[in-house]
Amino acid sequence: MIISYDDTRTKEFRLKLFPVNFDQTKAFYAEKLMYPILDEWNRSDSDRGVMFDTGVAVIELLTPNKGKVVGCNLSLEVADVWSLWAKLEGDPVVAYALKDNSWGDSSFGILDPDGFQITFFTQYIHRKE
Repeated sequence: MIISYDDTRTKEFRLKLFPVNFDQTKAFYAEKLMYPILDEWNRSDSDRGVMFDTGVAVIELLTPNKGKVVGCNLSLEVADVWSLWAKLEGDPVVAYALKDNSWGDSSFGILDPDGFQITFFTQYIHRKE
């Protein structure tokens, strides 16, 4: 059987994370990053979840904790990384400072409460002077 691009074309990208501290990580995405909640459930301590709208993808937090993800991070293109940096510069969540990259964008990274790295970037062509 041959699979085509039409068979695997994605309608939604959803990143599922299993945080060590569900409430702390939920607060981080809701209150620090201001991502709107799409859906949330609390059926039991071992069946909780929340889905956040990032604009182009969904970040879903789930219980139970299945351990930290190894070798993975998330890059999100935003309209104005420089303005976002101005709001987060000096915050303890910053993993690395705003920098210009040789491949044509500016970026900085943060860590969520479980150490999951999120890189925000904007291409130079969109830089506001």
